Parts: sequence; structure tokens; C-alpha cells
Amino acid sequence: LWLASSAAAAAPPLLVTLKNNSGLADNQVYVGFIGGNTLSATNVNTGQAVLASTYETPHWYTLDQLSKGISLTAFSGRIYVGYGTPWTFANPGYEPSATNPGDANYTKRYDKMEMTYFGNPADVADTSSIDYFSIPMTVKVFKGGPAGTLKGTLKSSSTATTLAALRTLTPTPDAAVVKDSGGNFVRAIGPGVYPPTGGLPASPYDNLGGYLTYLHDNYAPAHGGTVARIKGYFGGVGPAPTTPQTKGQNYDFTVTTNANRDLILTGTGDQVGGHTIVYKYADLVSPTGIYGANAPFTLDGNASGPGNDLYGWMAGDLLAGLNIGAVGSTVVRNGVEVGSMTSSQWFGLTNLFAGLQPNAKYYNAWAAAMGPLSDAYNFAYSDRFAPVTAPLDPSTVDTMEIDIGGASVPEPTALGVATLTVAALLRRQRAK
Repeated sequence: LWLASSAAAAAPPLLVTLKNNSGLADNQVYVGFIGGNTLSATNVNTGQAVLASTYETPHWYTLDQLSKGISLTAFSGRIYVGYGTPWTFANPGYEPSATNPGDANYTKRYDKMEMTYFGNPADVADTSSIDYFSIPMTVKVFKGGPAGTLKGTLKSSSTATTLAALRTLTPTPDAAVVKDSGGNFVRAIGPGVYPPTGGLPASPYDNLGGYLTYLHDNYAPAHGGTVARIKGYFGGVGPAPTTPQTKGQNYDFTVTTNANRDLILTGTGDQVGGHTIVYKYADLVSPTGIYGANAPFTLDGNASGPGNDLYGWMAGDLLAGLNIGAVGSTVVRNGVEVGSMTSSQWFGLTNLFAGLQPNAKYYNAWAAAMGPLSDAYNFAYSDRFAPVTAPLDPSTVDTMEIDIGGASVPEPTALGVATLTVAALLRRQRAK
């Protein structure tokens, strides 16, 4: 959630404090500010400027250096936290790979949150577990300092609790858990961040191909050939959109399927007119497809993909519906089968995932497991169903506390025995 934003006048300072509940000494927990174009902040402890971490100037701070927090007036980007020594930049714009054992920072334990603060009412912060889970991070915002009035919380759960929920999501327990060569927990990898089909490491998660087969073989024949109806209103892009696909408009597309289990959207938008959009089965079942919410498509036969326009918004409708199990759901809510609702009606639903697909895991099981445990983004469109941000409106908030959770994890016997070390994963790749 990196928002382009600015303010004509200097923003009121936001106090950002860092609470160490990791179990490690303050000098063993680090933090860095990455991304965006602006960081304007001072170390409350010293009065000196806090600097962004970049390839050219990799500034990192330990918690003992920021013991009183920072006073921040402008920032849009990510705050990384980690244990031990910070990760190192390989090139400009670099971020460590969660899945590539060849990455120099692969076995370092780190996590991140995102925020935008320029003193505007819409400024917010969020946490994210879309790509991976490594360190629990709870965010609290206050008015009147850390002892003032609590205005919002983004909760998290302990490492042990989270791993207990995640370890059953793959056929081999903990197949998506990474440890270092000493057997120490590093991270659990989410299903959407693995390389596209054919890449290594191969995803251990169900690819949801069975879901698409169900839609073709069972649901569509029982519903007149219709898989879903993608219908709603797109608000447009920016204050003065100039192209038909970036203008605000109503849209109404019917989704069908074919023998290849592709998904075909046919319909119209008020500004763009009539079109046919096709999502190929192979692209949907790739980790970057339904899970990663980055499936390419063809628009009237021409290669395309999700962008910041009507078609990207519609992709969000469809892929969000597949992630939560709304597409093809025969569960009745308010007298209507969920699968027969328009896509815009899905976003008012509660009791998602198994509540919409009680007979099979036709949904994003990672998001279903993470949802009750934290208020983080657990898949790309979490925010269409529940609040996932903490407000940073300076009229109501003047302090943000980042609670960095525990470093301890369960003993290996409690985690299972199939967790891959770096060496084991490299051996498996070579064997393939």
C-alpha cells in the first residue's frame, strides 16, 4: 500500500515508537525505512535525521538507537524489521526474495509493514502477510501519545500460534517453512509468491485447478453455463481520467468457462463498450495467478494484464471471488446463492472461505488460516472484505506504536520434520 500523496504545508509530526517484545536485546533488532520518494524524520533520542535505507546508502537502525522513537513528518514506503544483522541490497530497488535459496539474504529473518504519512486525512498504515510470515507485528495508533486514547489496532498472533495454523496447509507439513542451516525458523512462504508454474522452488500448495474443474464440470452446467457475474461500479482513476478504461463507469460481464477450463468474461462497460476477456487456466493455476492476483488475460484476443483501470478493477472482483470461494458457491445468504450474486455483492459478505465452500477447499487456504490471526493483508484483496489499515489522520492520531513480536518458535518436533533447510531445498532443486 504505497500511496502517492503530498501536502502543501508541513505535516504535524507523527511519533513512531518501537516496542521490543521479541525476546532479543534491543541491539539485536533492527529497522529500516525503504521505498517512496520522501522520508522526513528525526531520532527523538538524538535529534538527528533518520535516513532511508537504499542501495547507495543502506541506513539501518537498532532499537537501542531509536529508544524514544522517531518524529516523522513525511514518508511513503515500507518499514522493515529484522533480527541479528540487516539484509544487504544487491542492486537499486532490490528487496530480498522469500523463495530463492540463492538470494544472499534468504535465511535472514525479517518482516515489513507499509505506511503513507504526509499529514492527510486518508493516510494509513498496514501490515502484510501476502508473501510470507516471519515476525509478528502489531500496530497501534493513539491520540495523546502512547498513554493516550487508542484509535486503532492491527493485531497479530505469536509465531507459535501462526505456524500451528499454517503447517497443515500443504500435503507435507511445513513444506512452505524455511529454516536456516542451524535449524532456526526464518519464514513461512505464502502461496502467491512462488515462481510461475515450472519455476523453482515449486509451490507445495494446491494450485486450485480442482476448483476450476468443479466450476466447469459441476457448477456451470447447473447454472445455465454461467460461472459468475462481474458487475458493479468502477470509480475511475485520478481527478481527470482521459481514457475510456480509466473513467468511472458501470460494468456488467458474465463469466463462462470452456473445455480448457479457461474463464471467459463477456459484457460491457458504460465507457469502454462491449468486450471479451479471457483468463487461461494455466495462468490462473500458476502461483502468480489466483493466489498472486497477477494473472494475465486477453482483451478481445490481445495480450493484456491487470492495471490501474477498469479491467484491473474487474480482475480484482473475479480473483477476490475465487480467493474467498464466492465464485461457484451454492451456499445461500439472504435467500440467494452466493455464486449467483453479482460480484459487488460479495464484498458485504462475512463467514468466507469454508463458510462459502463447505465441501471442498475451493479458496485460498493461506488467507483463510491467517485471517483470524491478524489484521494484515493476507491476500491481495483483503481490503474489499474487512478493514486492514490503521488510520493516520493527524486530526485523530499523533502516535503509532509498532510492537515487534517474539523471536521464539516451537521446538522442531512440534513443527514437524519436513521443513526444508537451504541445503535440502537446493538438493531437491538439483534432483529435479
